[in-house]
Amino acid sequence: MKKIITSIAFALITLCAFSQSRLGSSASEIKSEFWESSYNLSSGYSKNGTYYISIQTERATANYLFDDEGICNICMIIPDNQGALNFYVELYNTKYVIVSSTKWKMYSNNGIANIELIYPEDGGYYFVWY
Repeated sequence: MKKIITSIAFALITLCAFSQSRLGSSASEIKSEFWESSYNLSSGYSKNGTYYISIQTERATANYLFDDEGICNICMIIPDNQGALNFYVELYNTKYVIVSSTKWKMYSNNGIANIELIYPEDGGYYFVWY
């Protein structure tokens, strides 16, 4: 029984992490999926004019960036803390093809997604899906 519960929990966590990327989704699809107030959804335009949607999840903030046709082409996952960062690294290591200690590839029917863990010079960390 414990093994079944663990498998279900892992599947739900995996689904949550995968669903965060939403590459190929429209802004309206993302807004309709994350409509609940607990996601604290916000949207707008960046300084360079790129439309974005931002949501908060249990472990991270997800920022979706859209191309000129309104399709998500980049997703940034910003873990809330060191524990969340380690959670995502472990998850990606088990679910996706490891390219390096900071890069993964996800293969699906819709194509290949690249995932990179970025450490900006000014500090912090985030994952970028493209």
